[in-house]
Amino acid sequence: MKTVLLASALILGLFGCLVAVPPPAPFPFPVPYHAFCRALWLFATPCAEISTKIAQQIQAFSPEYTLAVATPLKIKANHTSPDGIGAQNITFSFSPTVLTAGCRVSAQSISLGFSSLLDNGLNYCNLYKLLSASGLTSAPGFMEMTNEWACLGYGMAKCIA
Repeated sequence: MKTVLLASALILGLFGCLVAVPPPAPFPFPVPYHAFCRALWLFATPCAEISTKIAQQIQAFSPEYTLAVATPLKIKANHTSPDGIGAQNITFSFSPTVLTAGCRVSAQSISLGFSSLLDNGLNYCNLYKLLSASGLTSAPGFMEMTNEWACLGYGMAKCIA
């Protein structure tokens, strides 16, 4: 009798767990018909300094860039092209690195309107313009990692600061 109860409890527990597991969340990738760019930047500078410089640069480029949220670990902003036609959401996430006491920055720009996936590097330039103008491209330990898969139009980008 005890064996039957134990086996029943195990089977119920096994199948009960399968039922209680929620379905996996969708991948956090941009919708396929929106142009986007994702980049990863490394710095040998603390995140507080990096995030402050980026937030200040967003404010300096007003009204083309508008700051929506600024915390020590995340910045959200919006970009509107000078002609007023295109708009993009921009996000920066900051993670301290233990080895160099530096910062890992995940940056992304996503076009809001329906557009060609090949945006000639517009989304990349939105991110790079802020980085370059704030002087962070010459910061200690600066390294950029992205490619055409993560940043559509990256190879065609001709950013004008």
